Amino acid sequence: MAKKPASAAKSKPKAKKPATKKPPKKASPEKPAVKARKWDSTSLLVLPGLVLVIVGEVAARVSPAWVPWLAPAGYVYALAYPLLAVGTVWRLTSFRWLKSLGPLAVLLVTWPSFSHVFSVGLSKPDVAVSEDSFEVTTFNVRRLDEFEWLDGDQTREDIAAWLAEQPDGIWCFQEFPKRGKATLRSAGFSWLKPRRRLFTWPREAGPALASSYPVKDWTTYMFEDEDAGQGRVLQADVETPAGLVRVFNVHLQSLHFDHADYDAVEEGPNREQGARLWGLITDASKARALQAQELVRRMEESPYPVIVAGDFNDTPMSYAMHALRGSRAEDTFVVASFGPGGTHLGAIPGLRIDGILADTTLQCVSHRTHGVVLSDHRPVTTVLQAKK
Repeated sequence: MAKKPASAAKSKPKAKKPATKKPPKKASPEKPAVKARKWDSTSLLVLPGLVLVIVGEVAARVSPAWVPWLAPAGYVYALAYPLLAVGTVWRLTSFRWLKSLGPLAVLLVTWPSFSHVFSVGLSKPDVAVSEDSFEVTTFNVRRLDEFEWLDGDQTREDIAAWLAEQPDGIWCFQEFPKRGKATLRSAGFSWLKPRRRLFTWPREAGPALASSYPVKDWTTYMFEDEDAGQGRVLQADVETPAGLVRVFNVHLQSLHFDHADYDAVEEGPNREQGARLWGLITDASKARALQAQELVRRMEESPYPVIVAGDFNDTPMSYAMHALRGSRAEDTFVVASFGPGGTHLGAIPGLRIDGILADTTLQCVSHRTHGVVLSDHRPVTTVLQAKK
């Protein structure tokens, strides 16, 4: 029997089952792309301004005798507040309402402080000058230019001419030389028409007071605390048209900068110069804090309304000035015209370190910083009268 071919002997291949298709996987929902967080440009103004304003407010209330490094904050407050204000307005105009709330609240709360640094000219009292009004002027005459920092004889003649134009009142001078009365007379100033009595610091240059009103009593002294530096005070009880007042003509602790220090401020200090400037500023701030504390005590002991006038050598947002305002007196600058009212003609424009504080029982009618350049300080005049 013939054999079947081998190919025939093989079993037929089984039919392949059709491959079952797996159901397609459901596409997972795509996660939304995370947006890159945009940097808020306003923070470049708001954050530094906010920090410096808050530090400045703390510095005005904490004595530099306790925390010395806070003292320089008063010098930058005049820049910090506008910085914060511009940044906050920028946020508001960019419709970042929530981010504006915190800075805006700080601006509103600290506005009274800034009004001592910069006047917007809106606080002038709506009162008429009465018959009992009188003027008080403070002026650091820088020794009547006896070392010819300006023009020597010409400067003294200009000072004499300027004083002759001023109304009767109380004049508080600082750095008035011992022979200043004769010097001004030689420059053409008359002490007789009207008659003005002059009271000076003994033996050397210092505070002096000239008055066309009767002076009942007067004295001079330095501060009692041995750490209070070289500040000087001429105190006088003056019979004004508004009644008897006690005047404190003060020259508080100076920074004692020399020419190299002023050059460093203008050109930018190196590390060594910066350390020296820092030490001078903090040491002087400590001394002025102690001087202010003693002045406050003497002011509170006065049986008469008080007037504090002079060269404070400190900014309106310093601890010393805050302490003096916190007693029974207020800064007459609050009724000044628009501007910073800068009194010191130096490297820092608009720096106000001279001024007049008046008792709260007296009405301040006006405050004026004179534009004359007769010293490295500008004179300041205020008109006062009894509150009705």
